[in-house]
Amino acid sequence: MVDFASLRIPVIPYSPACRPRLGLATTTLGELRGTVSADFRSAPHRLDFHQIVLVTEGTGSYSIDSTRFPCRPGTLLWTRPNQVVQCFAPSGMDADVVMFTENFPLRLGPRTGVLDDVLRPSHWQLTDNEHTALRGVLRLLQEEFERPDRGRGQELLKHLLAVVLLHIDQTCRLRHKDTETDTFGGDHGELFLKFRDELDRSYRSTRLVEDYAAALNCSTRALARACRAVAGTSTKDVIDARVALEARRLLVHTDLPLSAIARQLGFSEVTNFGKFFTRRVNSTPGAFRREAQARHQ
Repeated sequence: MVDFASLRIPVIPYSPACRPRLGLATTTLGELRGTVSADFRSAPHRLDFHQIVLVTEGTGSYSIDSTRFPCRPGTLLWTRPNQVVQCFAPSGMDADVVMFTENFPLRLGPRTGVLDDVLRPSHWQLTDNEHTALRGVLRLLQEEFERPDRGRGQELLKHLLAVVLLHIDQTCRLRHKDTETDTFGGDHGELFLKFRDELDRSYRSTRLVEDYAAALNCSTRALARACRAVAGTSTKDVIDARVALEARRLLVHTDLPLSAIARQLGFSEVTNFGKFFTRRVNSTPGAFRREAQARHQ
């Protein structure tokens, strides 16, 4: 099993100074600059909570799992727990920031649950109308967060956060109409979420569709239908995407030799790992590592 500690990347726990037990906090990038050092912000790190960032002023960039996204007003970013992030934000760049723990949101069913997935989109450039609408909801969330709790504050925040997540869900579906359908609910959605959880537990030990179907007590055909309905692709493609994501993390953020990475990801031969990675990423593991190191020098 891959030990996250081997990544040698600091993990930021959820511990906002204001109402730390709540499970949710709102702030701005400008306010965070006063509490987190510039050197640390610009270094790779992982969060153990969700973070939604909506850029409101200036330009910069933000890296999520080695993919660097340009940022300008209207850029929306969602980082999930354990994703490797790095912020390149000059002082002129500001953003609304929402942080929340995995257990804080209301249960909204498989549709929104799918967004809690490291293989799903993490970056959107909103239209002016989308930007205005989302900022309006975020402003309500910020105001409620700062208001003294009179007994129903947590419930209000949970429902306001649900509206934020539904806005993002709608944006995600509109941006990816060609690969997603509206079949998120029912058996397909529930089975896909169970598969996603099992995949996070088992991708290091097996990439066989049959093994996941057996673990979920379903047929391979049922699992294929769920993946096609929710993710717009095959079961095997979802499995391989998860393995490739972890391979990219290890190549960029550790000095482990390719043979060790191959073993940690369940490949019996480093050559098989190399072929797999090249097919998924269109780059050899060595070239991918060198390019990533050059970008961060």
